[in-house]
Amino acid sequence: MKNSKKPAASASHQPSVKVPPEMEGLFRKAEENVREYFSNMRLNPSEGTIEINNERYVLIRASALSKDFLDSILSLYADRGESEAFSIGRNFLFDISHAIGMNDAKAFHAKMRVTDPLSKLSAGPVHFAHTGWAFVDILPESNPTPDDDYYLIYHHPFSFEADAWVRSGAASRFPVCIMSTGYSSGWCQESFGIPLTAVEVSCRAQGDEQCTFIMSPPHRIEEHIQQFAKTHRKHHIKKAPPEIPTFFLRKTVEEQMEKARLLAEESSRAKSDFVANMSHELRTPLTAILGFTELLKKTKLTARQAEYLEAICASGSNLLSTINDIMDLSKLDARKISFESAPIVIPELLQSIEMMLASRLRHKQLMYTCDTDKALQKPVLTDSARLTQILLNIIGNAIKFTEKGGITITAGAEEETAHGIQVKISIRDTGIGIPPAKQQSIFERFTQADTAISRKYGGSGLGLAITRELVELMGGTISVSSKTGKGSEFTVRLPFAKAGKRGKTKQAAAQAVHGNGMHVLVVEDNVLNQKMTRIMLANNGFTVSGANSGTKAVALLRKEKADIVLMDLQIPGMDGYLTTRKIREELKLDVPIIAITAHAFNGEKERCIAAGMNDYLPKPFREQELLATIANYQRTAVIDLGFLIEQTRNNIPFIKDMIRTFVRQAPKDLEALQKAVKQQNGEQVYKIAHTLSTSVSFFGLKTHIGEELSRMQKEKRAEPEQLEKVKQVCNQAIRELQELKPSALS
Repeated sequence: MKNSKKPAASASHQPSVKVPPEMEGLFRKAEENVREYFSNMRLNPSEGTIEINNERYVLIRASALSKDFLDSILSLYADRGESEAFSIGRNFLFDISHAIGMNDAKAFHAKMRVTDPLSKLSAGPVHFAHTGWAFVDILPESNPTPDDDYYLIYHHPFSFEADAWVRSGAASRFPVCIMSTGYSSGWCQESFGIPLTAVEVSCRAQGDEQCTFIMSPPHRIEEHIQQFAKTHRKHHIKKAPPEIPTFFLRKTVEEQMEKARLLAEESSRAKSDFVANMSHELRTPLTAILGFTELLKKTKLTARQAEYLEAICASGSNLLSTINDIMDLSKLDARKISFESAPIVIPELLQSIEMMLASRLRHKQLMYTCDTDKALQKPVLTDSARLTQILLNIIGNAIKFTEKGGITITAGAEEETAHGIQVKISIRDTGIGIPPAKQQSIFERFTQADTAISRKYGGSGLGLAITRELVELMGGTISVSSKTGKGSEFTVRLPFAKAGKRGKTKQAAAQAVHGNGMHVLVVEDNVLNQKMTRIMLANNGFTVSGANSGTKAVALLRKEKADIVLMDLQIPGMDGYLTTRKIREELKLDVPIIAITAHAFNGEKERCIAAGMNDYLPKPFREQELLATIANYQRTAVIDLGFLIEQTRNNIPFIKDMIRTFVRQAPKDLEALQKAVKQQNGEQVYKIAHTLSTSVSFFGLKTHIGEELSRMQKEKRAEPEQLEKVKQVCNQAIRELQELKPSALS
């Protein structure tokens, strides 16, 4: 026989939830409704049923869903370590309780016929208490609103999960009220219609006074935890907020993602290593081929020899272009492409491109015109190398596919603001044209308009694909219009920021560089490349020595001075990075070191600078590129003995005595000046600056630091940059005087 209806076992009429005063009315109403719901309870063990208000329930021993369950998980995943095993158990319990909370809330909202979020929430804590989970104490600083500012902070003084640990006499290293966080956040998420999660910030199972929880949207939970930690300093918050992925798929998804990640990393690493190695292996011999070709061009040649040499040079350049395209492709795929920002003037850059292409234009007897707006005469900020690459790809193609007629470049400002300018650059040719059906596919990788084109004109089909990706990464667009047999027009639109003032722009032709006996040490194990570099430098007035290993380079620098070191990175034994560290740390030398390497991956220059090098020159390099790089580190002499020679009528013993005095006294004066500046001793600053002003004038240094020393005397203080400049110039003058050869005084 079925049992008749019985009242619920709990007959207490004490409140089953504690809330701030402004919420009490709403929660009292919810309490009445939930009490009435649970009063309609029926137990029938003969059928194995527990029913409340015609809904079937089950009773589960509390510890089975807390300590006992987590102990089982810790044992099952013991090979993962305690922390990871606990995380697996926590994730499972959170997922299932979050889903239960959402579904219970949905059912109760329908039964109670509530619609507004706070009324929906109010039944949750009461239901929580009546089902034996925990008593809920919502704190006054809570802000339960259906938006991004939702914030709930609450205690569970009698949490069933913490109680399971306390009753067993065990202590946990982690917060254990996992189902409470999942269930309550699930109920509230369903009530407010926004994603929510909860985190337990203190737990009785860990020895804390009570179990305290914070609930908010997932992306704000960390912020609230940190704020709670500041205002409740006795709590030490270390827990990261849990995520809420698809129910029951967490473990499968995590394992699949981990496998996919490892495979992707392995594949990417293998690809990067392959491209890097191939680049190095190809660039190293190309350095010798192109370098010796340039040197051979400067010798006396017959017409036929010159023709053969030009063919070798063109073939080498084409191979280098293909290698560069593959490297750029690899960088784009790895999202490692970077852009610099420096002032350029667009018409000047277009002029330099015309000079680069002049020989090809003359060879094919093509007309070339370039028309630019006056508005583009002002400098803009961009990566000149990447912009040059974009334009060279398009204009180079125009020359390649045009047999008669010419190329027309127009550049103008489409839109201009106070801070920026939108530029349109059009490249029109009279070449073979592109069929309409092929005009979009030419921007795809490894694609040309026709296979016959590849056989006739060559090319990898990468240039325009890379060009499009570079244009888009710079915030611009590229398009084409064309008619077969009548030519094509490519249009590039790019935004530029205006430069503050006209800066130095790159010139097409490098200025003449002469070594004047400057000593360069070339550290390179490839015999041909070392020989080629040494010849290039010797032909331009440099004194050159070589070392084929890092060990020999360090040994040589212990014995003799070098003005610049060209350091190959892939030398055997002690590589370029380690050799540089020894030069800096053991030898304590500040000699400029320029890396030369066939590795051209993005970030290589940064690695070189971080290792103590000053610059980076990728192989293969041309003679002018090498000289232009070295020119940045040619030290201009600061001393001028003309005044002393004239005033003493070339009294060499007296001049030598003056030099000895300056070399001995100047470091002391500089040290005293720095101390006076630091102590803000104005009188001492004036006195020392006045003394230095007199002594430096004997050696022609007033043109370099006279203004700084005069200002120090006038203002009786020194700005850091003024003091640094005076120190640098004086120290350089001391070095030059110490290294002065007798012939300079004869």
